[in-house]
Amino acid sequence: MRVVVVGATGALGGELLAALDETRLAIDSLVPIATERSIGTDVEFQGASMPVETTLDAVRGAQLAFLCAPASASLEATRVCLHAKVPAIDCSGALALSPEVPLVAELHAPGTPPLDAPLLALAPGASLAAARVLGPIARTFGLSRVVATLLESASAAGRMGVHALSEETIALLSQQDAPDPPALGHPVAFDVVPWIGEIDEAGASAAERSFAAIVGRALGGVPIAVTALRMPVFCGEGVSLAIETVQPVEVSAALELLAKQDGIELGSAVPTTRAAAGSEAVHVGRVRRDPTRESGLLLWIAADGVRLTAAHAVRVAEARFARV
Repeated sequence: MRVVVVGATGALGGELLAALDETRLAIDSLVPIATERSIGTDVEFQGASMPVETTLDAVRGAQLAFLCAPASASLEATRVCLHAKVPAIDCSGALALSPEVPLVAELHAPGTPPLDAPLLALAPGASLAAARVLGPIARTFGLSRVVATLLESASAAGRMGVHALSEETIALLSQQDAPDPPALGHPVAFDVVPWIGEIDEAGASAAERSFAAIVGRALGGVPIAVTALRMPVFCGEGVSLAIETVQPVEVSAALELLAKQDGIELGSAVPTTRAAAGSEAVHVGRVRRDPTRESGLLLWIAADGVRLTAAHAVRVAEARFARV
């Protein structure tokens, strides 16, 4: 199998390559693709150094493409893949709201779409973590309402976000001026930023609109209200959830249900975003009743959104080619 990774030098692409190192897919050759800024760059795969291609022409002839670049670049790669008849899995979220592209938020859940479509979209990062936890609850007890507080790390903005936080932190601790203008459009070190992305006329940020729409699609239209915050940490995502179920549910029943799900970990300790770093699982804790709602539950999710998305993409690819 010839596999292409578009956006191979980014944070998500790097995690995908690491996940592919352990895959059951029979990969004969791997082609990493990035922008011209990566000319002369190599990436590591299965103990070998692979030169990075800088043109999408390298997609042609592949049996599978993973799209890990930012949205605009992933959309351009999508057009090339369709023209070249190369199946593609979009890990960027660029296609997650396209109704004609199947969305794979959970792999083995009832209602999972067929995996042999030319394009498959994944729910990325925190939206994937939330959908993995809320999906079983929605199918078993029904969901009438979700209120989420999303806490994203610098890594959710890619390597640019990690570099921005690092440079600002070093500058401030050294009593120097932080980079101006800030790489993310606003300072991030030692601060909590109550928006991520452009804010629309209704006051919703881009991250909030995306999270609500993608998770809502994955759950079949459940209404979702979300506030997204940028946290001054290097990796990991946290989501605080207040949910209202159609059928009353005890905390013990919710815990029993979640404990049976693949890719979800319930621990005796409350999971932190730092503890979730490097994990392919979604960590759940602080599950308790909402005292303001008769059928309400409160819970906390911690996940490494980049690693989670990469691992999910590889599992989807393995399942797809197992059916061919």
